[in-house]
Amino acid sequence: MTPARTRSAAPGITVAAALMAACGGGDTPGQHADSAVKTGPTITIASIAPATYTGTLPCADCSGLLTTLSVWPDSVYRLRETYDGKSKTPFVRAGRWQFDGRTLTLEADTGVVGRWSLVHGDTLRMLDLAGNPIDSPMPMHLTRTDALDAVSDMATFVGTFVYWADAPTFRECATGQTVPVVMKGDYKALERAYTTAKLPTGSGQQVEVRGRFVPRPADMEGSARDAFEVTKYVGPSANGNCR
Repeated sequence: MTPARTRSAAPGITVAAALMAACGGGDTPGQHADSAVKTGPTITIASIAPATYTGTLPCADCSGLLTTLSVWPDSVYRLRETYDGKSKTPFVRAGRWQFDGRTLTLEADTGVVGRWSLVHGDTLRMLDLAGNPIDSPMPMHLTRTDALDAVSDMATFVGTFVYWADAPTFRECATGQTVPVVMKGDYKALERAYTTAKLPTGSGQQVEVRGRFVPRPADMEGSARDAFEVTKYVGPSANGNCR
């Protein structure tokens, strides 16, 4: 088996949060806090998902971090970040979210990667990773859009591939979401590698692939919301934190 690939820590929201902390985000709750953050009724999950929130956040080495965050009722999120003025290629990741009625917490397979306070039901304000308000004059908000963005950009994912009875599936590590795999693109290379491994029938193999989530085709069996399209089979991989 190919040695486990080491993936660098995703810069996105974590970098922005660290930058804001350096600008005063270390204050204790209540100090310089936005009044909208401290007050307001408890809001239900149904009122925030499915939805997409967008905005431009502070960036340490670019003109702004163009950010799109989409959340679904099954606690899955996808995040797209583009370093404006530096790169046109977006950085995409996925994970699970939790909401306690006031704070939206984003988790990846490496742990918490972002916290947000819901303001007025249509705006998310970035908090530091400890959940404290960030005192800064810089833009800190994402605003809910009218249309849902599925964030179907190409990205690198690690997950468990299973081929069984002409119904291949991919269980993505960060979300734990299992989706059917579309048999096109570089799918055949993935299937050949799985077959060559001679695993017990129905067993899964953890792999690294380039690909994207797409709407499940109408003629594909099952009830999954999404399907996965493989654009490049990278190779076997290992992620001990895989959900």
